[in-house]
Amino acid sequence: MTETKSQSNKLTPILLTIIAALLGALLFAQFSNSTFLSKLFGQKVVTVPNGTRLNLTLQNSVNSATSRRGDIITGTTSSPIVIGEDVAISAGSQASGEVISVTPAERFKAGKGGYLAIKFTSIQASDDKKYPISSSTYSLTGETGGARLAKGVGKTVLGAGVGAALGTAVGAIAGGRPGRGAWSGAAIGGGLGATSALVSKGKDVGLYSGSQISVTLENPLQVAVLKK
Repeated sequence: MTETKSQSNKLTPILLTIIAALLGALLFAQFSNSTFLSKLFGQKVVTVPNGTRLNLTLQNSVNSATSRRGDIITGTTSSPIVIGEDVAISAGSQASGEVISVTPAERFKAGKGGYLAIKFTSIQASDDKKYPISSSTYSLTGETGGARLAKGVGKTVLGAGVGAALGTAVGAIAGGRPGRGAWSGAAIGGGLGATSALVSKGKDVGLYSGSQISVTLENPLQVAVLKK
């Protein structure tokens, strides 16, 4: 009888420890729930639906000529996001994102224009906490060098004509052999014009500090706001 009682006394602390651990885990799960915490501290949770537009003023610059994939870009909201009577995201809240794709402009023979794409991944809500988001991609593509190439071709023709005329005049002065002078002048003029066409380059693109852009939320966003 005494031995049984002794074993019972040994088991009691173990059982109490297990019960305490289970209660602790339950309480932790409850306190980890944002809805529970919001109710506890006089807050409520509101949902910003996907497709909501975020109007942003950029705080730093990115450019297809110098930026790299993964570079950080930040902006502040130009206008608040209001859900019903609640301000979910205040004007001036900070949003952060990154460059997800970038290609510099190309040179030579109607070079391609630069390309730049950014995406925002977090935003500060009215409760001053940062929430992860997935925004639509904002992208820019520069013009090709085609316009400048056409201009270069024009110079080729003009150069050939001026060269031929100059060659004719020089040929006449040198001994009355305009044909050779005209051929040389045309070759020189044409060569200069062709060089001008070959260095044509596409345009780089960029977003600069103070630029105004708009993106939309791709997923719903739940944030905590104070109860009124």
